[in-house]
Amino acid sequence: MRRYVSLCRGLAATALLAIFGTQIFAQETDKPGPPKPDYPPAEKILEGYEKVVTKANIRPMYTLWTRQKDGQMYAELPRGFAQKKYFIATTIASGSAYAGLQAGDVYVYWRQYDKHLALLTPEVEFRATGDKEAESSVKRLFTDRVLMEVPIVTMGPGGGPIIDIDAMLVNNPSLNFAPAAVNYGLTRSGVFSIETAKAFENNVEIAFEVPDSAGVLKILHYSISDIPDNSGYKPRIADSRVGYFTTTYTDLGKYDDRETHIRYINRWHLEKADPKLQLSPPKNPIVFFIEHTTPVRYRRWVREGILSWNKAYEKVGISDAIEVYYQDAASGAHMDKDPEDVNYNFVRWLNNDIGMAIGPSRVHPLTGQILDADIILTDGWIRHYQKQFTETLPKVAMEGFGPDTLAWLADHPEWDPRIRLAPPSMRKSILQEIAKTSSLPYAGHPMSHVSSRMLGDDEFDGLVGRSSQVNGMCLAAEGISFDLAVMRMTFDMLQADAAKDDPKPDAKKEEKPEEPKEQMLDGMPESFVGPLVAHLVAHEVGHTLGLRHNFKASSIHTLAEINSDAVKGKLPLAGSVMDYIGANIRLEAGSLQGDYCMSSIGPYDMWAIEYGYTFGDLKPVLARVAEPELVFATDEDTGGPDPLARRYDFSKEPLDFAEEELRLAKHHRERLLTTFIKDGDSWDRVRYGYELVLSLQTRAFSMMSNWVGGAFVNRDKKGDPNGRNPIVVVPVEQQRKALSFVTSNAFKDETFGLTPELTTALGLDKWSDISSSMMEESTWPIHDRIMGIQASVMTSLMNPTTLKRVYDNEARVPADQDCLTLPEMLGTVTTSLWSELDVKPEGEYTSRKPLISSLRRNVQREHVERLIDLTLPGGSSGAAGRAISSLSAEQLRSIVRKIEAAQSASADKHDPYTTAHLTQIKERITKALDADYILNPGKAGNSGNVIRLIFGNDSPGQQLPDQVVPVEP
Repeated sequence: MRRYVSLCRGLAATALLAIFGTQIFAQETDKPGPPKPDYPPAEKILEGYEKVVTKANIRPMYTLWTRQKDGQMYAELPRGFAQKKYFIATTIASGSAYAGLQAGDVYVYWRQYDKHLALLTPEVEFRATGDKEAESSVKRLFTDRVLMEVPIVTMGPGGGPIIDIDAMLVNNPSLNFAPAAVNYGLTRSGVFSIETAKAFENNVEIAFEVPDSAGVLKILHYSISDIPDNSGYKPRIADSRVGYFTTTYTDLGKYDDRETHIRYINRWHLEKADPKLQLSPPKNPIVFFIEHTTPVRYRRWVREGILSWNKAYEKVGISDAIEVYYQDAASGAHMDKDPEDVNYNFVRWLNNDIGMAIGPSRVHPLTGQILDADIILTDGWIRHYQKQFTETLPKVAMEGFGPDTLAWLADHPEWDPRIRLAPPSMRKSILQEIAKTSSLPYAGHPMSHVSSRMLGDDEFDGLVGRSSQVNGMCLAAEGISFDLAVMRMTFDMLQADAAKDDPKPDAKKEEKPEEPKEQMLDGMPESFVGPLVAHLVAHEVGHTLGLRHNFKASSIHTLAEINSDAVKGKLPLAGSVMDYIGANIRLEAGSLQGDYCMSSIGPYDMWAIEYGYTFGDLKPVLARVAEPELVFATDEDTGGPDPLARRYDFSKEPLDFAEEELRLAKHHRERLLTTFIKDGDSWDRVRYGYELVLSLQTRAFSMMSNWVGGAFVNRDKKGDPNGRNPIVVVPVEQQRKALSFVTSNAFKDETFGLTPELTTALGLDKWSDISSSMMEESTWPIHDRIMGIQASVMTSLMNPTTLKRVYDNEARVPADQDCLTLPEMLGTVTTSLWSELDVKPEGEYTSRKPLISSLRRNVQREHVERLIDLTLPGGSSGAAGRAISSLSAEQLRSIVRKIEAAQSASADKHDPYTTAHLTQIKERITKALDADYILNPGKAGNSGNVIRLIFGNDSPGQQLPDQVVPVEP
């Protein structure tokens, strides 16, 4: 028993020992070891990578590591990354015709979510000031936006997170330039490489070469910089009297609609180095670098254009506010600077055979402070004007057309210059494109459908669809290209005339040493093309300083003053270099050839810079708004009633400029066959020259058509010294002269100078590599081309918008004062177009020599169709529609009376063409006027009407179709 008890005790002890021993062992084995790391060691991750050291002894904003063989890149963010804001600026650096043009920018910050980082962009368009309640509400309603997410790969040596930069920038579409900028199928397979990796104290510069969707290699450059919210910069409120790009937000802490939209002007942070000095150097100047790709022969002119703005800053007390340096490949000067780097401002030269110049900038989205600017200049405008007739003329003819006119043209395509000036084979495709855009807001006006993703591809790029405006599109170079082509033609003819007039040398006379010849640049006198380069550069630099276009600035001097000793070389030709100014090519105006273009900035530019950059009181500056030299209108004004808000007009009296352009066109046209074309030239040169002078004429007609029904728009505020009314009707004599100029020139055969000798010399070179010329008719389409121009001019005069303006102006002018009325305006057009019927024909007329020429018959028929359109219901909507309709019908009756009188008095004198033409016109008008209009009025005007048009008299009880379309007899 004892042995049993002892045995049991022994077994029990053994069991207990086994139990507790196992527990003790288990406890020992379950003891926690060192904590498992959240991330793999940085050393392991960075193995095989090379640390980027751009400058010695600095702490870079981000630390970069690269592995060149497969394009891999890591970046370590600093410890306090979540408390910082960053600015990412993107540029396509190569692989595009516009490489170097700023592509976009975004204001961002990082937020950590466990082992991931999110890149967010703050909501800056809605803010609240004034009370905490409003601020709290706005913060809750308008929240920030996540752009992308990236995993934290590991923690870096400096204690910050390391992220995969190539995955973030190359293979993530959230920060890319456009949907087609990257071929993700290829890049995700490793088809990309590192082009740039630089790390500085306040920025990193990263670029990758990638294939785009078409496989074309492009370099995408990212400039990522630290952007403090408070740098000491004080925003300045914008004023509508002075034209600046703006940064705008809505302040929902205010309860007055006039105060909720806060607009800051965009400008540089310029301060005096010594505030005590009246004229001090800047603390930090604006520095431009002229890229090494700029031709040496033009560099000094580029520099001159940039520095021309310094005198405006001197007026506000800053000397040498702008500095310029040449980047030079031969010497290596400044070749270490990347033009895409947000810290450097560059003027870049692109050899892409395109005529364009754009000066965009990047701004702080909270304040409007300009951070960076890069100007691109292309070479195409200097070479040779290569725009096709069908490209140029529609733009010229459409100048000044606003949304209402575009809506009318969409419903009446037979009025549309884009259709009428196009070759018949292209009209259907153009019509389809117009139909597609006309359904957009404001009838497809360019301002209504702007893509803010890319700059340089839409007319109003940078102005709408973004809180901070920039110059995203500028067409100054396009017009200069046209003027340069005209000047080339002028210069060629002058040389030929001089050669003819130069007497043969007389051997007996003592030979005199030859005078030094003027320096030529690319076939043009440097005295012409050099200042033109400087003028264009100054225009684009003005944009980068914050200034918008000023399309009224060309109106401060008369043409006689411009071409006089009082102005030449002494005063600028216009109030501002920010206008699109036609080149001053003199034929007869004034006493001498004045400056060809702006020689410097103008008085408006000085005033605008003073408003934006002065350290003094702004009230005295703004009090000058009514001074004649400070007139201002910008892009959105060009579709309105002000005839001075116009691109490429010139002088205080644009009629003088228009008449000079017609004289110039006639002068050049008469020499096309004698001096313009030379032995060995292709006859295509004559066609080119003739279409060039046609463009010159069309520009003059379009420009002066804007004056009919016009009203000057002023930006003065109530109480301004010498303040003007906001609307001032154009004086009646100016309107009548403009109307007379257009009707007495655009509709006359003599204006176009067509002769058998000329029309048979309009040759055409056909090349299979130039599709437009390959598809053109070898014979120049005489009637289609001239009719297209005349129809476009008629649209400018007789579209409902112009007619409504004439009609409304009658109410703006006191009844005891003279005014251009709608009956007078329509009657003037009719009298001009039907003048053959007002005189008794003398002599013999035949089919070969008709009384009414083929061109005149065409334009008369066009006039009748326009009047019929205006008499139809819906032909002109709005309150003026009925007056327009009834007066148009009366004009048709007057034409019938003219025809009947002519047929009664001298039918035997009429040739077959004239007889058939007048008979058909009379029948056409009679049937149109006899048409019954059965309307079912809607609630507003003609909206919802069912229109039934029946020609001739209807039988009682006749069943009417819903709509019968009138058919020409």
